[in-house]
Amino acid sequence: MHLTKIEIQGFKTFAKKTTLSFLPPTTERCPITAVVGPNGSGKSNLADAIRWVLGEQSLKLLRGKQSEDVIFSGSEGKGRAGFAEVSLTMNNEDGSMPIEYGSITITRRLFRDGTSEYLLNDSKVRLTDIQLLLAQANVGQRSYSVVGQGMIDHILISTPEERKAFFDDATGVKPYQIKRHEAVLKLKRTHENLADVEMLLREIEPRLRSLKRQASRLEQRDEIEQSLHLQEAQYYGHGWWTLADQLDIVKKDFDRADLDIKRERAELVEQEKAADAIEVVDEKEDTGLMKLQEAYRNVQRKQNALRQDQFQTEKEIELTRVRAQSNWAPLPLLKIVEEVGSITDGLKGLRSLKDIETIYTTIDELLSRSSTLRKKLERPNPEDIKPDPKLVQKLADLKGQEVGIKQELLDFETQIDAYATKEKTERTELIEMQKALREKQRQIHLFENRRNELQINLARFEERQQALIREMNEFMKDRAVEVRSTRPAEPLNQADQVYQEIQRLRYKLELIGGIDPEILKEYEETRVRHEFLDGQVDDLKKAIRDTEKVIVELDTQIEQQSKAVFGKINKEFEHYFKLLFGGGSCRLVKLTREDVEEESLSDGVTPDRAFADTGEEARDKEAEIAKKLEKHQDPVMGIDIQATPPGKKLKALNLLSGGERALTSIALISAIMAVNPSPFVLLDEVDAALDESNTVRFAGILQELSKNSQFIVVTHNRATMEQADVMYGVTMTDEGISQLISVHLEDIANGATARR
Repeated sequence: MHLTKIEIQGFKTFAKKTTLSFLPPTTERCPITAVVGPNGSGKSNLADAIRWVLGEQSLKLLRGKQSEDVIFSGSEGKGRAGFAEVSLTMNNEDGSMPIEYGSITITRRLFRDGTSEYLLNDSKVRLTDIQLLLAQANVGQRSYSVVGQGMIDHILISTPEERKAFFDDATGVKPYQIKRHEAVLKLKRTHENLADVEMLLREIEPRLRSLKRQASRLEQRDEIEQSLHLQEAQYYGHGWWTLADQLDIVKKDFDRADLDIKRERAELVEQEKAADAIEVVDEKEDTGLMKLQEAYRNVQRKQNALRQDQFQTEKEIELTRVRAQSNWAPLPLLKIVEEVGSITDGLKGLRSLKDIETIYTTIDELLSRSSTLRKKLERPNPEDIKPDPKLVQKLADLKGQEVGIKQELLDFETQIDAYATKEKTERTELIEMQKALREKQRQIHLFENRRNELQINLARFEERQQALIREMNEFMKDRAVEVRSTRPAEPLNQADQVYQEIQRLRYKLELIGGIDPEILKEYEETRVRHEFLDGQVDDLKKAIRDTEKVIVELDTQIEQQSKAVFGKINKEFEHYFKLLFGGGSCRLVKLTREDVEEESLSDGVTPDRAFADTGEEARDKEAEIAKKLEKHQDPVMGIDIQATPPGKKLKALNLLSGGERALTSIALISAIMAVNPSPFVLLDEVDAALDESNTVRFAGILQELSKNSQFIVVTHNRATMEQADVMYGVTMTDEGISQLISVHLEDIANGATARR
């Protein structure tokens, strides 16, 4: 692989399109190209152009302050350019770059609006793709492929960490380092994502547990409600139809009793008419008996009114009992638990015989409270319910008055009978009829008592039915209509136990409380999200394991290759160092993380200072992730260079003179190119600090190394120019534009002239 041409347009002083062509390699060596010209003509801009097209991002190394500084800014006779473009064309017939092109052209273009693009054979690509391809071909803008003006000793004054990046290129592990760096970044992002997902899980899990409990209770509530509905349908269905049957029987009995009374009253009316007819005939003869009869009838009417009041009072008392039973409700479960707990705690602390009297008193009190609690828990019978004392007293008064009226009627009957015995025989018919009337009235009275009892029972059942309707509507809602319209197929046994089960289920529902049905929807959404995040955690952990495996494999490859090549570079470094210095010693030393941290601490840089501007939460997160990534850090953090010129004992590089540093740098670069040659190398005035004898040695080294690398040398030294096969002269026109004059030295030897 070798460089065939460079095309520059609008880059710095190269306003016009300029092309540099290079000779192809021969079987023995690669031609050397020299670039010469006066100071300020734009020679170093050529080196900047090559570094820029290879992907350099540092404006400082490109000798600019902002990106548009690389675009031709114009002059008195020439307007500024709208863009800068540099194309690098390489011959890839040997397949150094793993791409199916025999000729590869890398182009970088920048417009004044900041738009930038990279092209590979006129196809847009990413900078990362370009860097990876160049690294695989052992070419890089930060490695020894491009050594700019004033950078010859940069490798010596740079930090050990910066030198490591240089030696990664030198040992040929840069492609692996790029992949490793991407893998470590991916691993860090994955750890960050994992931390975020785990934080979300920690936030969701308490809510999910709460929702799960509520959803479980809601599901339990559904089961309880289904069981409760079944029990209620059985219990209320049985109660409704049993009550309906009883009510039907009572209504029929009441109708029969009422019919009997009507029949008896009709007969009584006929008898009274007959008696009245006889009395009208005898009215003039005997007024005493008529007065007794009238008084007797007045008392009877008074007795009937009294009986009606007594019936209404008894009915009201009975309805009061029915309503009291219907309105009964068991104590809430929490009240029951509270009362039982209070009863249980009543005897605590009383264990000594000295407290026997207190114990007896407490036991009596607890028995009373237990009995009261039991009565509150049991549905009362109507007979056990005490009615209103006023109604009871009123009924007692009415019964007392009825006794007096009965006695009064008996007295009247005795008087009437006594009076009748004194009358003549012809009055016997009227007397007998009066007795028959009294007997009929007593019969009607018995029927009325029976009807009153039936009417009370009818009112009792009707009130129970209305109470049952209210209770069913309250608890069963719309289901009550179906229960009241459909008779159960089988009778219900042990209705009391069913009712107790209904109360138990209602207590459980009361204990569960009201839960919004939307809880299930929220629970399902939260559960699905939790499962998704949990799956993401598994995926992220798997990705971490896979990435760690890739990093380990890359570390193995890097270590194996670096170990083999680093030793060779050390050997060649010593060879070229002695060649340039005429003796002395030098050595490359790998620095571990502990060595670098020790140097950093000696410079006053501490982790606390490094994280001083980071928030506490972010710092903790970064520290945790850094701890997880610690095992994947490169054990070799930097490279130290030790050099001792002949006749001296110093090893520190900062004690070397400028010329000694330049020679050391050239020796190191030469060693690297000897061990791991780059396809092409640009050296920008690296020999500027050398004297004449050292320049000759440097030129000889170039000839030796040109067997494996194509050199482009920007120089002012005659000895270096003499080694060149092609020489480009750079001049500056009056318009401030750099131009090239090419000279093929073989053509000069044959009498030809330079050409533009």
